[in-house]
Amino acid sequence: MSVLSTPLTELLSATTRSSITSSTAELSELMRRLEPAPEPAEVFKSLTRIVVPLLCASSSVWICTAGEQPSQVSFRVTDSDGCDQRACESAKAGSPTPAEPAALLAREDTVVVPINPSFTEGQVPYQGAFTMSFHGSRPTLTDVLLGHLLVERAISLVQREQLASKIDNLHRALHSNREIGAAMGILMATHKLTSDQAFDLLRRTSQRVHRKIALIAADVIETGVLERPGGVDLLEHCPMPGPPRRRPHLRVAR
Repeated sequence: MSVLSTPLTELLSATTRSSITSSTAELSELMRRLEPAPEPAEVFKSLTRIVVPLLCASSSVWICTAGEQPSQVSFRVTDSDGCDQRACESAKAGSPTPAEPAALLAREDTVVVPINPSFTEGQVPYQGAFTMSFHGSRPTLTDVLLGHLLVERAISLVQREQLASKIDNLHRALHSNREIGAAMGILMATHKLTSDQAFDLLRRTSQRVHRKIALIAADVIETGVLERPGGVDLLEHCPMPGPPRRRPHLRVAR
């Protein structure tokens, strides 16, 4: 990853902090420790471990993904030396906790950074809050800027990994479609079928053996034949429609 240079890093370079120097290279190294993942909770979970105890005494993150229960992750130092660290995770808790970050806003020893990324089509929306607590010490401007910078970096990692996952799925789908098309060509040439009949044969075989059509198509390409299970004919036999049923005549009693 290239060295980051943003308005936030430029502002940080004008401030001082005892626990971490403000050079752009060191800030970039700090952000490299974030673990990339398409799941927002995993990325922000690693963020809580990065900032404790380097930047703060404890850190928490609340994440709410569309269609899922909110999850909470916290990480804190349990002694003054910072040697004993404990993680506490409540994944997909039964009750949401949006009131907790709101309550922390009133504390002077805590920085609360909202997580509210923008989304493109196909991405799963999520939101939340990231906190850094200093347990008695008032946070500086540097602490606030670092919190916002790290959250922005975490959001960009999630977006990058989600996009990479989407591209990978598209490549897999394209590869599967090509294999299905090749298998259909083999069946059309071997059994004198139309394209619709060849695909229908693959579909019925897939349903019969409970395997994906792409896997069956790969077998056809490799062997040149389709192993048809019992009950699967080349052409699906549709019952002939019978004569229309006559409606019974109702006799009116006189």
